[in-house]
Amino acid sequence: MRVLPGRLLLVHADSRLAEHLCGVQVMGLTEPRARELIDFHSEHQPDDCQVHLASLELLHLRPGQA
Repeated sequence: MRVLPGRLLLVHADSRLAEHLCGVQVMGLTEPRARELIDFHSEHQPDDCQVHLASLELLHLRPGQA
């Protein structure tokens, strides 16, 4: 599910929204939660999924290394 272009939607990293939405910014992201969110969003391309990308960035990983 995507958020409208030009709109910024913040969700807490521990919320179920972070598990299901791709076009959101996550706040309060921790290393363990980043690993969980990578699993939830593993079928999404990081370029298309802000949650996957933020999780990879927090863990200092490149796509495919998770």
